[in-house]
Amino acid sequence: MFRKSIIRKFMFLYIIVGISSLSLVGLYSYFKAKQALISRATEQLNSVKYLKKVQIENYLTDCRSKKMDFNRDEINRIMLDTIQTNGLGKTGEIYLAGNDFYLKSKSRFFPDQPQSVKAETPSIKKAFLQGNGNAVFPDYRGILCLSSFDKLNVAALDWVIVAEIDYKEAMVPITNLRNDLIFVSLIVLLLIFSIAQVITSDIVVPIRKLKSAAAKIGTGDFDAKVDIQTENEFGVLASTFNQMIDDIQNNTLELLNEKAKRVSALYDGQEFERHRIARELHDGLAQQLIAVKMTLDNLINRKELLNEEKTSELKQQINSSIDELRKISYDLAPAGILEFGIEIALKNLCNQIQNNTTIQLEFSAFGDFSELEPRTKIYLYRIVQEALNNTLKHAEATRIQIHLTETYSHLVLMIEDNGKGFNFDSENLGLGKGLFNIRERSILLNGTFDVETFPSQGTTIRVKLNKSTEE
Repeated sequence: MFRKSIIRKFMFLYIIVGISSLSLVGLYSYFKAKQALISRATEQLNSVKYLKKVQIENYLTDCRSKKMDFNRDEINRIMLDTIQTNGLGKTGEIYLAGNDFYLKSKSRFFPDQPQSVKAETPSIKKAFLQGNGNAVFPDYRGILCLSSFDKLNVAALDWVIVAEIDYKEAMVPITNLRNDLIFVSLIVLLLIFSIAQVITSDIVVPIRKLKSAAAKIGTGDFDAKVDIQTENEFGVLASTFNQMIDDIQNNTLELLNEKAKRVSALYDGQEFERHRIARELHDGLAQQLIAVKMTLDNLINRKELLNEEKTSELKQQINSSIDELRKISYDLAPAGILEFGIEIALKNLCNQIQNNTTIQLEFSAFGDFSELEPRTKIYLYRIVQEALNNTLKHAEATRIQIHLTETYSHLVLMIEDNGKGFNFDSENLGLGKGLFNIRERSILLNGTFDVETFPSQGTTIRVKLNKSTEE
């Protein structure tokens, strides 16, 4: 019947709850009022019946004691006295009936009929069986009545007295109450419907808008804004939600830019390495090989291949070329880093730079690094290599210190120089891609990267790795 809409569900729920509440309250009130009305009407009938019973018993007993015949007109006068029976309303009456079920007094509803009105009703039957009582039964006309009955206490006379009033007339006040309850229920239902409509428009509709916007964001549509122009909590929530969308969009752009930078740095690093290797091959190894070739050609042309001095010079040139090739190969993949450990590889790197420059270079290692993963060893080596290249190119330093330390929970790599320093900006990591590559390798190792530097005060690079994360 209803679609799976939260608005319709809320409306349906409120209406059901409202109707149920009104029904329970109305039924309870109606039932209690009805019981009270029946009790009051029964008391009225019992009161009138008692008065008439006393009067008619006195008259009949007096006639018995004087051995007189009953005067029917006197009986009718007593029973139909309207002054004492005005509490019975328009349809109430009180009458006498014998054990033959014929009326012994005149019927209020059939006053012109002779003594032939038979009243074999449940009320009269119960009166003969149990005596005093009250019940709701049809009367001799077949109309449902509220009855009060009792047997007369007159010797040798088996009569009963019955006081009745139409049930419909007795229930007129409760009928009016029922109509009032129905009217009030309709008013309350209208109010509930109005409240449900307000709640729906002020709560459910904003929730649906927020849900729709969230679904669009899930598909990547960051232009999905929530249009709620209110000053209540949902207005604040919508404003916060829209701000969150803007933040997500900005963060996404920043992530994309960061990703682009990383990819660019990766490609730039590869290109830089290629150019460096090409330059070293061209300027170093290629030139040495050309010199070897020229020397060999001269020996051949001069027929001096057997000249030991010349061949010894040629061998020395070839050995120099081999050393240059080994240097280039070592830069590409440091020999022994996996077999002999990170500290040996770093020590060799420092010695190599020390032998080719005038910079004073110190290296120290404290701890056991034999259990490091190969990936961690290589990344640490590349970080030191990158830092040294930066220092040699830009720092104009005369002294460099490298410390690799193992603590209880961390590995700490610190590289210090006494160079000219620079103004550090974490968003723009110095000159070229060096610091950027160091930071990226630190992040890949789940570590932290810090730089301390000021103009003319040197530079300190600190990389800190968590041992448990590394393991």
